[in-house]
Amino acid sequence: MTTKILVIEDNEQNRYLVTYLLEANGYKVATAKDGYEGIDLANSLLPGLILLDIQLPGMDG
Repeated sequence: MTTKILVIEDNEQNRYLVTYLLEANGYKVATAKDGYEGIDLANSLLPGLILLDIQLPGMDG
């Protein structure tokens, strides 16, 4: 089974880079651009790991 990783990052370039690197190493990646979207995805996907930016618009990590 492939580990699901949720990346919550508001910077589009950082989100792309992290996603690219993780997928290149065989991980299934979901992304969110803010904390609210991240919470929704975390509840629905139940990822094995969450990589979270600590300064997000609206809701911080």
